[in-house]
Amino acid sequence: MLIAGVLAISNRKRIKTGQTQLSKLFLLWIFLGWVLGTGLITLMPAAFGGEPKSTLSLVPFKELISNGPGIGYSVIKEGIANILLFAVGGALYMLALKPSVGRIVLHLGFFAVVVEAGQFALGIDRISNVDDVIWAILGAAIGAFTLRGLAKRKMRNRTPPVAS
Repeated sequence: MLIAGVLAISNRKRIKTGQTQLSKLFLLWIFLGWVLGTGLITLMPAAFGGEPKSTLSLVPFKELISNGPGIGYSVIKEGIANILLFAVGGALYMLALKPSVGRIVLHLGFFAVVVEAGQFALGIDRISNVDDVIWAILGAAIGAFTLRGLAKRKMRNRTPPVAS
């Protein structure tokens, strides 16, 4: 709510003059909430008690190749969860700011790197894994491309007004 208030107050003149739509500010607020929520969820300690440790895995798909899909397909489920999480982020980013797909992938990929580096630096008993960055980039691209495709389809289906 604080973010929404700050956005509304800082853009009040633009809202009054019609330069900024309230719906765009709301979408930006939702996207920023996604960023904060994703950061908080991924930077929470995995376990409490004991000596926290950090683990870094820079070999892509090492866990999947060496151990297979994991118990109950946990490795695959974790990848799918990252893809879905960042697909939502990519779609929200596209709705809020309408940047290019490349910019969305670049920014959300950087965000994923920052989160993984934060997990390692904070020593919160999590594995900082390059796989998570790969899944995040793939998810951001899927979300952005899907939304862009839907927008193009919607524009294509609009019929132009008939000239009299």
